[in-house]
Order: sequence, then C-alpha cells, then structure tokens
Amino acid sequence: MSSDFLSQILGSVLGRGAGAQGMPGGLGGLGGGGLGGVLGSVLGGGRGQQDDRGIQRGGFGGKGAIIAMLLPLAMQWVQRNGGLGAVLQKFRQKGYSQQASSWVSTGDNEPLDAQAVTDVMGSNELSQLARQLGVSEDEVAGGMAQIMPQVVDHLTPSGEVPQDADDVLGAGLASIDQMFGRRG
Repeated sequence: MSSDFLSQILGSVLGRGAGAQGMPGGLGGLGGGGLGGVLGSVLGGGRGQQDDRGIQRGGFGGKGAIIAMLLPLAMQWVQRNGGLGAVLQKFRQKGYSQQASSWVSTGDNEPLDAQAVTDVMGSNELSQLARQLGVSEDEVAGGMAQIMPQVVDHLTPSGEVPQDADDVLGAGLASIDQMFGRRG
C-alpha cells in the first residue's frame, strides 16, 4: 500500500491523474513501475510541460524534480509535527480550514498557495528545506503547496482521517529509504 500511496501522490502532483493511471503498483527499479517508474521519469525523463501557474509538470527541468525531492521531506515534516491530524489542525489554526477540509473530503481539493505554506510551516523551516535542496524558499513553498493537498487527499480516501494514516506515511518513507539504500 505504501508504494501505491507514493505513486498516487507523485502522479497527482506531477499531472499524471489523481489515480496515477497507467502506473503499475510496486516499487520496482528506477526504470520500472510504481514509485520507481514515477521517480525515474521525473528525475531522468523529458522536460514535461508547465501548468497555468508556471509549475513544471513531469520530466526533469525545474519543478518536477523539486516536487519529487520535496515529497519525502513533506512526509517527514508531517511526522515531525505530530502526524496528519496535528498538521491539519495547524492549517485550521492559521485560517486554512476550508482548504484542509476539502483535502480530507471526497470532493475536489481546494488549492493552497505558497503564502499559506509559509504561514503554516514558518520561514525557518522553509529556509532549512531550501538549503537542503539547494533551491529558493519560494520554490519550496510552491512545491509544498502542491504536495500537501495531495498527501492529505491520498491519506484520507474515504473522507475522514483513518487511524492508520500516520502508519501509511511512515511506510511510504521507509519505502523511499529502501529504494535509495538509505538507512533510518
């Protein structure tokens, strides 16, 4: 389930459809299906296209690679901040209740803008992530604004926060670590 979860998020964020259609399950190698195939195409593929906000979709060449690199960092951020329920509460406390509720619901996800990410995460956290990735804070905030709705959406498929949401998140991170030979 964790590799399917990761494939679905990356597929959604990178413009490959909400269900990551056409991507077989399983991690596989970087050239294979599932998460491996998605990351392989993002990190080694063509240039992709920009969406109406100037965000690169698919392929290497800007935002697609940043999104792929940010996904595990976003997942770690959720864990460090108390898990999915606590992060949703942070968004609500900062005035983004409507957006957070839409990500959990079974309807369409309301978009999040980079300023909302800055409000919730704080500039210190964004600065640290930007340094870690070698990109600007604006790029991190923009990428996180795309990732967070998808992470929440895919963790809450039935319109509520399941009890195992944080376990699924942890398993996804473990899959990424295993895929890249990192040890916890």
